[in-house]
Amino acid sequence: MRRRRTTGRLSLLLVLLLLAWPALASGHGPDGHQSHHDAVPAAEEHAGHGHSQPMEPSPEEKAVNPAMWVEEKTGASVPLDLEFRNERGERVSLRQLIDRPILLLPVYYRCPTGCSFELANLADAIRRSRHRVDSFRAISLSFDAEETPTVAAQVRPNYVALLGKDFPRDAWVFLTGDSGAIARLTQAVGFAFQKKDDGTFVHPSALVALDRNGRIIKYVYGSFISGDVDLALAEAAKGTPASSIRRLLEFCFPANPRQTQQTLTVLKIGSGVLLVLGGIGLTLFLRRKPTDQPKFDP
Repeated sequence: MRRRRTTGRLSLLLVLLLLAWPALASGHGPDGHQSHHDAVPAAEEHAGHGHSQPMEPSPEEKAVNPAMWVEEKTGASVPLDLEFRNERGERVSLRQLIDRPILLLPVYYRCPTGCSFELANLADAIRRSRHRVDSFRAISLSFDAEETPTVAAQVRPNYVALLGKDFPRDAWVFLTGDSGAIARLTQAVGFAFQKKDDGTFVHPSALVALDRNGRIIKYVYGSFISGDVDLALAEAAKGTPASSIRRLLEFCFPANPRQTQQTLTVLKIGSGVLLVLGGIGLTLFLRRKPTDQPKFDP
């Protein structure tokens, strides 16, 4: 009995170590943020170059401080003179597009991770909306200046198809533009993004509701729940700035191949160890002697 208890305790200890190992291996603390130990060498490396200007905050630092990603500018107006190109390659100004309540979603179309979910969530919110589809317009804006109308035309059908064949073509436009126009519009709505060395971007998931005059009415964060989007549209129709819907500020981070490989390795090792422990436990159970059974007085 004592031997089986010892084996059980060792098994439990091994399982706990396996569960804790991924966080230790990836350099993250129990709260999910990067540990201070890993952040120090990076700061020392920058300091060694002798730069006098302040360092650009890392994505992890910005994630800790959501205000560094979205600076809400409720009540301010976007510059209506800005011009972009729609998915047909036509040059259009914001003044032409903003003639009704607007749902503005900054994304980039070749995003390998979260942007597709943002676009799909917006499509679902539009499909479930209680507002007439011709009473508002959705605008997807690529903040990647290298993307073209051809790219926008390729991705648009994937999401408009979720809305049915009768969905008006001009009710959801997919814009691309030059870096100057992109910077002015994203700064006007307080939306920050950061390009990585591999060409991907780190950015928040944020939807901005505008009224028919281009004034910022409300921000919607997270998964763009249909009820939240409907409420934002109703307030945009009134034209009265309102408190933002802060369910959760989500982020789209580029994939980390090293961390992914570590996770797969942990899963493989963990599966193997659990199988071995299960086999040992089953063997001990089957080899129990009759004397090991609890005895009760008749």
